[in-house]
Amino acid sequence: SELSFPPVDKVKHTNLPKRKISIPAVFQSHTHYKQVFKAALTEQLNIMLFELAQRLHHALSKVDISFYTAVKGGQSQGQGSCAPLCNHMHPAKLVMVKKEGQNKGRLFYACDAPKAEQCSFFKWIEDVNPTQTKSRPSTVLHDTKSIGTYLRSQKIAVYEECQLLVRKAFEIPTQRYSKFKKFMNTPASFDGDSKPKLYLKLSRKEHSSLYSKDDIWVVSKTLNFDPIDTFIASSAFFGPSSNNEIELLPLKGYSPSNWRSNMCVHALLVCNASGELASLRNMEEHFNPSTLPLIPYLLKMNFDSENATKRVNKRKFTPPAMSVKCSMMSGPVSSQVAMGVAEEMIQRFSLNPDQAASLIHVAQMMTCEKPKGGEEHQSFPITIIRGVFGAGKSYLLSVVVLFLVQLFESSEATEGPRATPWKLLIASSTNVAVDRVLLGLLELGFEDFIRVGSIRKITKAILPHSLHAGSGNENEQLKELLALLKEDLTPAEKIYVRKSIEQHKLGTNKTILQQVKVVGVTCAACPFPCLKALRFPVVVLDECSQMTEPASLLPIARFQCEKLILVGDPKQLPPTIQGSESVHEQGLEQTLFDRLCLMGHEPIVLRTQYRCHPALSAIANELFYSGHLIDGISQGDRAPLLEWLPTLCFYSVHGMEQIERDNSFYNMAEAHFTVKLIQSLIASGIEGADIGVITLYKSQMYKIQNLLSGVHSEAFEVKPVQVSTVDAFQGAEREIIVLSCVRTRHLGFIDSERRMNVALTRAKRHLLIVGSLPCLSRNKLWGKVIHHCRGWENGLQHANQCEQQLNDILKSYLENWEEEEQRKKKEK
Repeated sequence: SELSFPPVDKVKHTNLPKRKISIPAVFQSHTHYKQVFKAALTEQLNIMLFELAQRLHHALSKVDISFYTAVKGGQSQGQGSCAPLCNHMHPAKLVMVKKEGQNKGRLFYACDAPKAEQCSFFKWIEDVNPTQTKSRPSTVLHDTKSIGTYLRSQKIAVYEECQLLVRKAFEIPTQRYSKFKKFMNTPASFDGDSKPKLYLKLSRKEHSSLYSKDDIWVVSKTLNFDPIDTFIASSAFFGPSSNNEIELLPLKGYSPSNWRSNMCVHALLVCNASGELASLRNMEEHFNPSTLPLIPYLLKMNFDSENATKRVNKRKFTPPAMSVKCSMMSGPVSSQVAMGVAEEMIQRFSLNPDQAASLIHVAQMMTCEKPKGGEEHQSFPITIIRGVFGAGKSYLLSVVVLFLVQLFESSEATEGPRATPWKLLIASSTNVAVDRVLLGLLELGFEDFIRVGSIRKITKAILPHSLHAGSGNENEQLKELLALLKEDLTPAEKIYVRKSIEQHKLGTNKTILQQVKVVGVTCAACPFPCLKALRFPVVVLDECSQMTEPASLLPIARFQCEKLILVGDPKQLPPTIQGSESVHEQGLEQTLFDRLCLMGHEPIVLRTQYRCHPALSAIANELFYSGHLIDGISQGDRAPLLEWLPTLCFYSVHGMEQIERDNSFYNMAEAHFTVKLIQSLIASGIEGADIGVITLYKSQMYKIQNLLSGVHSEAFEVKPVQVSTVDAFQGAEREIIVLSCVRTRHLGFIDSERRMNVALTRAKRHLLIVGSLPCLSRNKLWGKVIHHCRGWENGLQHANQCEQQLNDILKSYLENWEEEEQRKKKEK
């Protein structure tokens, strides 16, 4: 369970390893829990390091760098190791094509003189004849910079010939500290004790968006990254300083005696591991029985709570009134009060039976009394809500938040203040999910919350209620808000941003963060400094089936959670585990939601969907939900928006899948047809904001976006049309969804059940699938989808048959539009 960057002999002729560590349903102790998850996260990072090492050594094996190994070995440079000469008769430099197009990433030689004096010399690297024998690799590289340029052309983020700087804290040459010096109460021993800091001065400047906090760097004295002369580190801050330095925090392999200051080193930027590293730090610092009352309930179900309490008390004394057992069993109010409030809210907000059962369960969880004999399961301080697509999960959560706030206020009125005041945290892995619950609160007339996060990622309507403690100092945040005001916003969005600027100048939200009962935040923002002193006895985790357990733990452990509400749908998208696959399903992809259900917790299921036309929900009901879904709306509620548009249709397009350099697929025939379909819908009077385009590949998404903003774009209001991948569409909905399947030979991951479920359940009225009929018909799941389409009037159409109808719609619309434009010009 240690990080390592493997040498060439370990990665040569080896397949990329898969994750093997299995996460059990129950744990023996909190130490066992930490060990398992630390090992699982380290294994994942090691696979990403392995993958980069494999690509690096493979790329180096394709070229001749004997000059480098000869110089390293103390020999003189051999003959024939000079670059081609330019017209000035000087060695040319190696350059990579950066311009978009078919040659992007190719290498060529050009004149190395300053720009004004450069000659016109140009030669592709493949055309330079090597002087070595044929048995050697074909391309000879002649200097370290050329090796760097070549590796970057192979998509390896290498920084050759950097400078490693070791500084004691008092040597840090930054002006920003000077004005604070008089306020710094520095002890005399500061200089002697201060730990030296490590900086990497990069050899070239890149855009700051390329870097982030917790990037993994591999630093070496050699360009083949020999393990003896290599260490692994993470970046301490979000990007390089003004003098292009990155502060590094060593993770493995660094020993001060081996690395002197000003040493020339080479560095690889591996990946960003903020999720993994934040989770490891969180477990180390906050997953502790003396501060986290929920621990026994996260480990197993049938534990002896007396013993659990004794173990905890040995570790840290707590007065009897505050003991873990008491605080776990106690809630803000009596059972009678909680049930009374719950019944009233069920009526007021017209909750269906499943939603009502969820609220009752939360009420039971929040009461003081111990359950009577035989009702042991109710004493668990955890509520799990499993909701199907469109089941009103966000609406229910908004009602649950109002209910809990009422309980908190009632408790304060009767019991007086509590040692840890009752507060509620709404957390999720995505900004969209957090904002959706908060928007629901605003709709119900509740504004007494603070949203903590980054300015650009918060929904505009929530901005006035937000605190931007993650990004830069207050002046920078104000600049960012003012810049936002100059962008292309709707009148309503402008009002929200202006209001946010006003709040920011007054500092109101900063002041009330301590007082409010409700705070919304993403899991990634939990370590923000402004939240450091806060405690949240109740945590609500939305879309919990889409985040790994270590990510779920960030809000739970950090804020000393006592009562936990988990909401998700394990039939929808699983967590994204970057850069690695597992040999089984009990690895990091097993969520806290999954594990607690395996442990024996019974989730409350929300079965009624209020989104899709019954013909559309019928597909998901048969394929993924075993017929348990209930439709909360009728065909009449989802009448077609246009007479000629079927509710459900498969458009068979005769196209060809193609693959980009980054292994993402696209299909131009499908992209062109999709755009024609969207333009025809807009020409027929459909609002762009009512149309969504889902594709399973990023490449296809970019092709469709480019086509939409190209041909006749000025005539169609296409900007509000959302074009994105399935992952970006989770939780969203549109009146019309166009789904581009792309693949024509093999299915790839488009037959992943959970992906399909999300893609097929975003449409309210019309689902239009664009794909290859011969290819998709061969698959069992897609065959059933196509069968449903055939059962609908005009549900299966061949693109070339309906293209004439679309062309007529577009022709008529464009003629009218051009006439209108001419008329406007004459009036001017």
